[in-house]
Parts: sequence; structure tokens; C-alpha cells
Amino acid sequence: MYLGVFICSIVSLLMILLGYLIWAKKKLFLIAGYDEETFVGDKEKLAKAMGMFSIFIGILTFILPFTLEYIGSFTGYIFAIVIVLGTIVMFIYVNMLNRK
Repeated sequence: MYLGVFICSIVSLLMILLGYLIWAKKKLFLIAGYDEETFVGDKEKLAKAMGMFSIFIGILTFILPFTLEYIGSFTGYIFAIVIVLGTIVMFIYVNMLNRK
């Protein structure tokens, strides 16, 4: 269990740090696939949405090993479903932001 907590803590801190850099510091180059020249949407909304999503994923990743240990293994499936659905929603939202 300790190895899982350690790995999830490192990954969650990295995700939270990246979310902070994207949202608060507007480091949009950290977003995979972002191109300054081709993005025509609102960069403030993009930074806020992607930063908050990264922080949310970081918090979920930190909680994951504890829920697996104390609640049960089905929480891993719930975690995976939330991540996949959240990514799909973010993909649609970012594409909507990129339209004029």
C-alpha cells in the first residue's frame, strides 16, 4: 500500500503543479496539442478549464489509493470512468472554445 500511496502522491503533486502553472501562470504551452498560432478562442477560458481539470485529476489521483484500500476495488473503475468522461467533456469544451 505504501508504494501506491507514494506513487499516487508524486503523480498528484505533478498534476496539481501543472494545473497551477496552466491556470494561474497562463503557461499554455504545457497543454498537449496547443498551438499559439492556430488557437483562435479565448485563452483565459482555456487556461482556467485545463488548469482546473488538471488540479481535479491530481486530487482524484491522491485519493485513489485510500479509496481502493478502505472502500474497495470498484472505486478504481469509478476513477477510470470519471477520468475518461472528464477527458471527453474537456475535449469537446476546448474544441468549442476554439471556434470563432
